Amino acid sequence: MDPIQQQILERLVRLETKIDGYNSVREKLEQTHSTAIQNEKDIAEIKDNQKWLWRTIAGAIIVGLIAALIQYK
Repeated sequence: MDPIQQQILERLVRLETKIDGYNSVREKLEQTHSTAIQNEKDIAEIKDNQKWLWRTIAGAIIVGLIAALIQYK
């Protein structure tokens, strides 16, 4: 094999290696993206649950105050 062919072959091997690396990065990126989307959904659900909890606490306090007013009148 002459030197030019050897050089072309070496460069081709380097390109293939880089392409394999890019494919690996792409797979990791897709996994990270899907995890981020799921995290966003989970955060929204947690916020909804927190709203429900605060409404329940506020309702319990209001009912307690009303009961105290009725009992001590």
